[in-house]
Amino acid sequence: MPVRPADGFVPDRVVSAARGDPVDVWIYSVLPKEGWVPHSPGDFTHAEYPGSAVKYGSQVYELVRVEETARDGYQIRYGLRTWNPQFAIRHLVDYTLETQREAAAIQWEVEKVARLRNLILWLAPFAGFAPDPMQRAWAEKTGLSMGWISVGSAVFGCAVAFVLRGAFENVYWTVGLLYLALESFARVFWIGISHRPHGSPLLTMPYILWQACTRTKPGNQEAGMTLMMRQDEVSRNPDASSLRIRSWYFDTNLAGSALVNFEGIVYRPVRWRREGKGLSRRWVYELEKAEAGALCRDYTNPRTPDRQRAVEEFTHRLDVAQSFTLFWGVYPRKDQLRLQLVYQHDGPRSTAITAGLFLMVGLAQLGLTAGLYRVTILALAGPVYLILESAYRLYKAKALAEPAGSVVGYLLRLAIRPPTSA
Repeated sequence: MPVRPADGFVPDRVVSAARGDPVDVWIYSVLPKEGWVPHSPGDFTHAEYPGSAVKYGSQVYELVRVEETARDGYQIRYGLRTWNPQFAIRHLVDYTLETQREAAAIQWEVEKVARLRNLILWLAPFAGFAPDPMQRAWAEKTGLSMGWISVGSAVFGCAVAFVLRGAFENVYWTVGLLYLALESFARVFWIGISHRPHGSPLLTMPYILWQACTRTKPGNQEAGMTLMMRQDEVSRNPDASSLRIRSWYFDTNLAGSALVNFEGIVYRPVRWRREGKGLSRRWVYELEKAEAGALCRDYTNPRTPDRQRAVEEFTHRLDVAQSFTLFWGVYPRKDQLRLQLVYQHDGPRSTAITAGLFLMVGLAQLGLTAGLYRVTILALAGPVYLILESAYRLYKAKALAEPAGSVVGYLLRLAIRPPTSA
C-alpha cells in the first residue's frame, strides 16, 4: 500500500536548465529533501567529493547545487547535471513521483509529531493527567519522558489541593481536593516504582474500556512509515576502507572499542558524535576497515528485532539520564558514578551546581531564622546542616573532581530511581 501523501501535497516541478546554467536540470520543491548532499569541490586539505546520485527517468544525475527560491510558491531548488563517470556511485536516489509522495508523507508526519511534542510541553502540568496508554504512545512518538511529566502533574495536583484547601465550604469540593492530594501522592510513588508514566485513574479507566471496545489492529501503512523513518543511513567509500553510519539511536556497539562486522567486512569504531536536537537529532558513527580480531560484534541494517529493541531502550534511558543530569547531582555518589560511566553524566559539575544552590538556600534560611535561636537552638539545625553539607560537596566536586550526594538525594531515591544500566 503506498504511503498517503500529506494534505495539500504539492508535487515537485522538474524543468530543463537555461543556456549558461551550470546544471542540466532544476528540481523545484516545496520541502527540503533529507539526505541530498551537493557536490563539494574540495580544497588543499580536502578531496573533491561528489554530490548525491539521483536517477530521474533513465538518466543518472549528480546534485551540484542547492538554492533557495521563491518561484511559484516553491521554497528550494536542486540543480542536477549528468553524472561524471569518474566518480563511483555509492548511493543512488531513485527519483519518481511515488518517492517524492512518500518523502512528503514522512515530512508531514514529522511536523505532526513536532506539533504534538510542543503541545505536550506547553500543557505539561495537565498532560500528565492523561490516561496511561495515551502517555506511553506520546512517549514513543515524541521521545519525551512522560514519566517526568506525570510526576510534574502530580506535584501540580498537590500544589492545587494545598492552595485551595479551605477555600470552599461545599463538602463536595473538600472531598474532591482531598482525593486530588491523595491521588497525586500515590501517583508519585507509583511512577517511581514502575518507572512508567501514570495519569489520573479517573481518566485512565474509562479510556481503557473505550479502547478495548474500539481497538483495531495497526495497518501496514503506519508500520511501513515507522520503518522508513527509523532506519539507519549507511554510507561507505567505494573501496570499503571506511564506514559512516547516521542513526536515530545510540548504539553501544558502534560507539565502543570492539570490532564491528558489517556485510562480511570488519571495521574498527574511530569516533562518534551527536548532531541536531529534538526530532532532528542523529548520532553519527565513523568506522575504518580493520583486521579481524577475537572480539567482533555484528551490525546489520536494519537491526534484528531483539537488537533494535535493546538499542531503543538504551537510547531512552540515555535521554532520561542526560535530560535530568542536574537533578541527579543530589543523588548518592554510587548512582552518579554509574550514570557517569554508562550515560556520560557529568557528576562533578552537577554536584557543584546543586551544592552551590543549596549553599545559597542554607545561607538565606540561616539569615531568616537566626533570631529564633533564643527560642530553640533547633531552629538553626536545618540551615547549618545544609551549609556544611553543601560546603563539603563543593570541596569534593571542585578540589577532588568527584561527585557527592546530598541527604535530599537519598530521600528522592526512595520514590524516583535513576536510569538503570540494563
